[in-house]
Amino acid sequence: MTRIVVLATGGTISSRTSGQGGSRAKDTAADLISALRDHGLDDFSTSDSPEGIELESEDIAVQNSFNFSFEDLSRITHAVARILSRENVDGVVVTHGTDTMEETLALLGFTHDDPRPVVLTGAQRSPDHADSDGPRNLHDALRTAAAPASRDQGVLLVFGGEIHSALGLRKRHTLAAQPFGHRSAGALGAVLGSGPRYFAQALTPDPLPPPNAEFEQQRVDMVLGYPGADAALMHAALEAGASGVVVLGAGAGNPGVALTDAIAQATAQGVLVGLGTRTGAGPVAVIYGGGGAVDAVAAGAVPLGDLPATQARILMALLLSTHTPSHARDQLQVRMRQQT
Repeated sequence: MTRIVVLATGGTISSRTSGQGGSRAKDTAADLISALRDHGLDDFSTSDSPEGIELESEDIAVQNSFNFSFEDLSRITHAVARILSRENVDGVVVTHGTDTMEETLALLGFTHDDPRPVVLTGAQRSPDHADSDGPRNLHDALRTAAAPASRDQGVLLVFGGEIHSALGLRKRHTLAAQPFGHRSAGALGAVLGSGPRYFAQALTPDPLPPPNAEFEQQRVDMVLGYPGADAALMHAALEAGASGVVVLGAGAGNPGVALTDAIAQATAQGVLVGLGTRTGAGPVAVIYGGGGAVDAVAAGAVPLGDLPATQARILMALLLSTHTPSHARDQLQVRMRQQT
């Protein structure tokens, strides 16, 4: 018998219309599992696991993910590690809101150090919606977590019938049934009638230490480049005590003259600056001077490749929580080179 633990954190998959206005997270992990039976999705026999899947449920939060802090992400990560410390567990499925799922995927993806799969899933339509996608996504995630082929694939997202690797992933659409995609790659696999099928082996990074109390206190802000952008937002981040800043430049990562000057000021103060792009796909490319990425890198910013800024922010906070700023910068550069 394959044992999978369902760790619920809230999100749309657990949300119902509230008398207080709008939908709010409500259903527990046990509720989500019970809903599988209501939708005829409680047959977990697969060709890979003919004995079936034995489920456990645990709740760590019942809230919508747009309210999550670093502390919440850390609690989820430590709960997953605690569950995997048990030898009788074969995998973990985490149900999560889609709004900030990419951040939790990043924290788990950078720290996961176990061959057993961790699979995140959620929903775009709540359980009281006539066409809720939550039960099907959860069913697919459970089958994926239970499949031997999922071992050593790292942290995964299963959503809309697709299997994605955690890192490089972002929510690209507000309402579509499949809102997730990678900046520069496709799906890792798909959940078909016979179960999960992989098209490729995930590239998993060397794991970092799990988040600590220092991680939970890190302030890493994001500053957007746009026509007319000055240094006001960068200065505000520094005055607020930011230890790191992600600057999202236009195009391939071009912030403009005012922000490149501010990057130089920030790095001179020991602040870690990552250079991302506000575009939806493709990597940062160091091509242009005159306020472009060439000048930003010369000012001390680290190009973030095709890692989404939301996920790079998590990586920067992890590195800053265990290293001096200069060492964190060196480690960030090493990890960005390993992406290419």
